[in-house]
Amino acid sequence: MKCIISIILLLLGSTRAGPPYRLCAPEEITDSWCSALSISHSNVVCERVKDRTECAVKIVKGRADFGVFNAEELLLAYQFYPEEIKPIAQLRHKDRTDREFDFQSVVVVPESFNSNEGLSGLKNGGLCHPGFSNSLWNDYVLKAFERKVWNHQCHADLSTAENEAINLRNFFGKACRPGKWVQDAIENRRLKEKYPELCELCDNSRDCDYYNTEHHGHIGALECLTSGKGKAAYAAYDYVYQYFGVNRTGPEPRVTRPGFQFLCPNGSLKPLTVSEPCTWVAQPWSAVVARKDLTPALVSSLKKWLSPDESFGSWTQALKLILENEGQISNFTEDQALGSYLTTGREINLSGKTCGSTIRWCTISSEETGKCRWIAKEALLLGIEPKFTCVETNSTFECLRAINENIADIITIDSNYGHLARKIFNLTTILYAEPSKTMNSAIIAVVKNSTLSQFTNLKSLQGKTACFPEYGGIAWLSLINIARNNKIISDTCDYPKAMANLFTGACTPGINDINHSDVAANVEIVQQLCSSCPLEKNNSTCSANSENLFYGDEGVLKCLRGPGDIGFVEIKNIGGELRAGLINQNDYRVFCKNGSLAVNPGFDTDENCALSVTIDSEVVGRSSNREVENMDTTIALLKLEAWLGYTSLARRTIRIYDSFIGHRDMLFKETTVGLRPKNSNIQTIIDYKKLFENIEDCQNSAVELISNNLILLGSLITAIITLNQ
Repeated sequence: MKCIISIILLLLGSTRAGPPYRLCAPEEITDSWCSALSISHSNVVCERVKDRTECAVKIVKGRADFGVFNAEELLLAYQFYPEEIKPIAQLRHKDRTDREFDFQSVVVVPESFNSNEGLSGLKNGGLCHPGFSNSLWNDYVLKAFERKVWNHQCHADLSTAENEAINLRNFFGKACRPGKWVQDAIENRRLKEKYPELCELCDNSRDCDYYNTEHHGHIGALECLTSGKGKAAYAAYDYVYQYFGVNRTGPEPRVTRPGFQFLCPNGSLKPLTVSEPCTWVAQPWSAVVARKDLTPALVSSLKKWLSPDESFGSWTQALKLILENEGQISNFTEDQALGSYLTTGREINLSGKTCGSTIRWCTISSEETGKCRWIAKEALLLGIEPKFTCVETNSTFECLRAINENIADIITIDSNYGHLARKIFNLTTILYAEPSKTMNSAIIAVVKNSTLSQFTNLKSLQGKTACFPEYGGIAWLSLINIARNNKIISDTCDYPKAMANLFTGACTPGINDINHSDVAANVEIVQQLCSSCPLEKNNSTCSANSENLFYGDEGVLKCLRGPGDIGFVEIKNIGGELRAGLINQNDYRVFCKNGSLAVNPGFDTDENCALSVTIDSEVVGRSSNREVENMDTTIALLKLEAWLGYTSLARRTIRIYDSFIGHRDMLFKETTVGLRPKNSNIQTIIDYKKLFENIEDCQNSAVELISNNLILLGSLITAIITLNQ
């Protein structure tokens, strides 16, 4: 009986009363680890998350209990939850458990440096910088030293990056600053050519790089200093310790390369042999964090579960593997606030000076604003300039108008709205968003299988009834370009009139909507291009919303089952209906852009048959912006992508292209794989730009005509005044 009671007590002691704790499990925690953790009698289970941002939100909202965060992730979480979550255990690298910080940045100067001059003694002395990469230190860390010492002056006619280059040159005189100063290749090259002094101290000044790139350029920076090229080197303490051969094991600390010392942020100096160097940035170690109300009980439990005692079960081994994947557990605590943990080495409330205007990101929902606010804070923590803020509206069209009216600056739009953004709201491309190849926007023309004999070539379009998903959308534009290029319509800028002349009837949702059209006053054209739309509940018709049964790509297929002869759709927008079996593909046939019919029924086709195959979204801003403003926005967005997009070599604190707390297509479409510049040679971007060439030519011609008429009118008035005199 005593044995039975002992077994029961052991089981009770090894299990938690109530549900098990939920541990955040991002993608690097494998399914097999989670399965091993979830065996019978386990007190911990996995809670899947996209990233640590989602983990923090779930912990605070009670949908997860604890997780592992690195310092950058903790800094971001602190901006939103300074009190709600607490660090309960530190995780140190197994080979550096004696170090107080994950890394420390230091400045090394010669012993001849005059401490009485303070930081101003560095002027015109030359800077040896490790350079820029996306794997080790972000811009906040890499620029912490230089931003503190230079004279912060801004020239309104120059970009933020160029102001930075001028400030650096004016203070340090010369430098070696390798890597990408900005992510835009053309601008990066231009800046280095314009400010060659900032590459002059490099071993290879033409390529702006050191010969020795060991340890991400830190050794090269130290060699730049010790060779006498520069007066200050900015580097990681660990590499300084190794490079100068610091030895503190004997009775007297010494170095194998004497003659140098640490420069502190307050201008004072310390010898290289000190046990605690003066640092410019000290990065705290990663930590296990938990919701505030759980910390006492969870700390007590973790100490038991992670002890050598195996009586709790094999799941504790899986728990230890997961937690110590980040580092070796040390320093359990339940009373330390997150802020006090971080401020041992980092600033936690960032503001700072910046050149350039704040970039106002327009959003269309509270959920999207939520993601925008997290991204904006992360951009600040990464040291990205200019800053981002968020402007919330209720729809894409409200955002387009807000940007036009200088209330906001940028938004990512579906390519379907590219024409409207340009024509109605006078916006232009900032960057193109490249989707995965299978998610390009492909526009096809579709006819009913029962009417194939009516479509023998492109001229067969004449006199038919057409179904469009939306006026001014990419399907509308794709047809216009095909029709113009093949002389099916006249070479005109009045596209609605051309379409009205081509078709005897149509449903073109939105053509009488102020957000879509500037031809609403032409009653006859509007009536003809709306003649096949159904009557709506409020006795209106042709609306670009769900009240119109023929609105959108799914509405086009409904239109074809009614009055329509031919419809124009974006293939991927009807994929859900096809997979659900709500559409019978055999009822339809693709009408190709060369006027032929697809061999087989259905919607499957290739690029040679589709009316257009282009990217599916782009970032737009005001076309009236100064070039420097668009450059600032371009550089900031590309830097965000470098750290938070798919090309990042570092762990992404928040994923800029992924869903956010369960909400899809926030700020960017989930199909996005990268941002591309306006001069990109990607074919789908080139084809997208071609769609607008005729429109922009028409707009430019109209402006030129008005300008010429005004000049002519002015000349006429002058002549009349002269004659009267």
